[in-house]
Order: sequence, then structure tokens, then C-alpha cells
Amino acid sequence: MSDWLIVCPQERREDLARAAKGVDRGARPLFVGSADALRRTVAGSAPGEFCVMVGPVGEGVSDVNLAAAVVRDGGAQRVVLASDGASGSLRSRASRAGIEQVIDLSELAGGGAGVSPDGEDGGPVACAPAPSPPPCEKADVPEVVPRRGAVIALCSGRGGVGKTSVAAVACAQAASWGMRACLLDLDLSCGNAHSLFGVSRGPDLARAVGSSEPLAQTAHRLARAASPGVSVVGPCERPEDAELVAPRASELIEALASEFDLVVVDSSTTFTDAVAQATQTADRLVLVSDARRGSVASLARASGLAVRLGVARTRIARLENRTDPRARREPVAGRAEVGLEVARVLRVSEGGPEVDELLGAGQASDLAEMGGPFADSVAAALAQLLLELGRLPECERARRAAQPGPRGWRGLLRMRGEAS
Repeated sequence: MSDWLIVCPQERREDLARAAKGVDRGARPLFVGSADALRRTVAGSAPGEFCVMVGPVGEGVSDVNLAAAVVRDGGAQRVVLASDGASGSLRSRASRAGIEQVIDLSELAGGGAGVSPDGEDGGPVACAPAPSPPPCEKADVPEVVPRRGAVIALCSGRGGVGKTSVAAVACAQAASWGMRACLLDLDLSCGNAHSLFGVSRGPDLARAVGSSEPLAQTAHRLARAASPGVSVVGPCERPEDAELVAPRASELIEALASEFDLVVVDSSTTFTDAVAQATQTADRLVLVSDARRGSVASLARASGLAVRLGVARTRIARLENRTDPRARREPVAGRAEVGLEVARVLRVSEGGPEVDELLGAGQASDLAEMGGPFADSVAAALAQLLLELGRLPECERARRAAQPGPRGWRGLLRMRGEAS
């Protein structure tokens, strides 16, 4: 069975579902609400995970241009254009754009032959009529809920690099900018991200996944409020339940992304099945390291595995934690060795013992509010990632955090002074 992402007006869904089944009898039609949601869903998926059918969009965008853009984006297994009264020139344009097939919906409705853009002159090539698909029941065409927010996954090749601390403070900073942030703990067996907000335990993911209701409909009930604007989800109450949750990690992330402006995924040290799904689903994969011996080797293992899992290198960023804000900026050592020559490098400053004390006391939100080298550099890193994704909120503090410039404490003090 192949999953087909389809974009078309609500009233044309049954027609497009039939067209998809005419092209692929094993097609499972999944409808997205807009052209933008279609491209974001494909971009956030594993290569070849979805086939795409573009119907009469009717929202100010050319159908053939949208299909061509999906082809250029890459990632879709197949791209098919379904149009009313497809002309020869349209088929010619589709062929030049690399669109696999053009379906004339009026011919399909009339029982005519299918067409494809394979003729030398760009005209239609007659094909044997596809067997009539069975009537399309509504239950067969579930809707993909488009993402509301960005998904940033933090991973590492070793423990103790401060990944959870960065994730928690990033959520707190996002909340201070007016965003609804969610911290998802995918260290399913032993995670404790919730404790950095003073929450005794996070919602048990095993119970949520065990429910008969789809996660997309229960996402708003999964999260537990940790501080104003920040919610936490996970891990499992019992470590042995982790294997029950792991297979549905990607579905869980998508469900939360439809409810929150930002989902920050904190992962386990090892690449479990759940972590692998997070790397494939995230808009940005951030590999966290520090300056300890062996850092380059661990990053090389993590980045190599991520690429083998289908994560595009353009979606990977490297975060160097616990850096000295007064140190001279040198080219990143080992960037070629870990295969991240073109990856963005983010730096988070060492915050000193007071950072550990505040986080140990469950005061991540207070730490973000107080500022300092650690909290402000986390804000700068987050703002740069959101700016790349086009999700930076319209907030003066967020815009200031995203501004390029010195990341030393003196520079940060100057920025904060200008804001007052």
C-alpha cells in the first residue's frame, strides 16, 4: 500500500481519491489542506515515503507549478498532476518539469483512457483504461493535519553534553516570545526533562499510545503544563513500556506539531527507533556536542547514521555546548570528519554553577527570564533556527536574539541594554 498525499478542494476529494486508485490500486489517499502544507509534509518526511497527486488547487497557485515545485523539492516517490481538461501544452510543460503523469479528470469521469506526458511532442499517449476502482468510502481517505509549529530534535552521540538543559531553556525562551512550546521527552525509559520545570513526572506516553483514539485527536490531552507557555510530554512511567511507544513516535510528533507553535524533542543518548523517527520527522536536527575528548568521533557516528536514515544534510545543524564566550572564534575543528561541512554551527556558552543549580531546582523558566551567557546564547541559537524555518515570532526580543553579532557576554549585555 502506498500513501498518496493529495491537495485539492474539499468537494473534489472523492474524484481525486478515485484518480489515485486508478494510478495505483494500492493507494491510500491522504488529504492536506493547502499547497504549503503539502510541501512541508513532503519536506518533513523520509525520501520516498509519499507519492503526491496535485489536483485543481483553486487557491491562487497554478496546479502545474505546484506539482513542478514538489518535483524540484525532491523527496516524493511519484508526482502526478490531475487536471480538468488537460491540454497538450499542459502535458508538455508537465513533461519538461519532470511530472510523471497527467490525468484528465474529465476523461477519467467519462471512462476514457488515461494519459501520460511521454509523447515525443509532449502530447498525450493513450494507455489502457485503468480498472475501475471500488467506490471510495470516507473512511479510506483520512486527512493529514498540517503542522502548526516547527519541530526541532536534539540528538547527540554521547551522554552528558547538556542536551536536555538546552531543550528545556529553548522551550522557556520560546514561551517568553509568545509561542506555545512543547518539550517532548523521547528518552522513553529514563528521561527526566520534566524535572527541569519542577514537574514531578510527565504524562505517561504508554497510556496515551494505548488509547483507542487517534493521537491526532488526543494531542491536546497528552501534554502537561509545566510553566506559562510550556508543556511537557513523556516519557514512559515504566521503562519496559518504551517499546510500545517507539513505533508511533513520528505520529506523536506530528500530532503535537498540529497543536503547538514549537515542539522541541529531547532524545536518548542512543539512536533508538523513536529517536530515528524524530530525526526523520523534524524540521531541523540539531546534533549537540561539547569540547570533551571524543566529541568529534561521537558526532561522526551520529551524523553518519542520520544521513543513512535519509535526513538531508541541509536539515542538520551542529550545536557546540559549554563554549567559552571570551574565546576567539576559530573554524570548527572536525567539521569535515563528521560530514557536516556545510552545516550551520550554533554555540551555547558555559553558564557556570548557577545554571546547574537553577535547572536542578526545576527553574528553567526563571533561568530563561534572568538571562546570562547560557540562557541568552540558547535564545540566539533557537532564534536562528526559527528564522531559517520562517517561524520566528513577531516579537522584538525574538528578532534581537536572531540578529548576527558577537555572542560574548559583553555583546549580549550591550544588546540587552539597548532593549531596555
